Amino acid sequence: MKQALKKIGAGVPAGISVAEMMNRIAALVDTVNAVDALNAERTRLVNNKAEQAKNLSDYIVQVRAAVKGILGADSSEYDMVGGTRTSERKRPKRKVDGQNKYNYQCVRSYAVA
Repeated sequence: MKQALKKIGAGVPAGISVAEMMNRIAALVDTVNAVDALNAERTRLVNNKAEQAKNLSDYIVQVRAAVKGILGADSSEYDMVGGTRTSERKRPKRKVDGQNKYNYQCVRSYAVA
C-alpha cells in the first residue's frame, strides 16, 4: 500500500499520504504494545492473587487445626473458626438387612411355558 501511494502520488485526494499512513500505523503499534504490557501486568496480578488466596487458605487450615487440637473438636471455639463440631455431624444411618440402596426388593419373575 505504501508503494502504491508513492506511485500514485498526486492522483489521491488531499490529506491522504504515506506519512499520515505511517503515523497511524505507529499509533496502532504503540496502542497494541500498551495493551500487551497491561495484559502481562494483569496476568502477574492474577497469579499473585491466586498465590495469596492459597496462602490464606493454608493459614486458615492451620488455625482450625490448632483450635481443634487445643480446645477440642466439639468446642464452640472450633465452630467459631469454621470447623464442624463433632456433635453437629450427621450420624450414619443403620442399614436394614435385605434391602438395597434404593429401598426395594429385587423380585424375579419367571414365565411359565
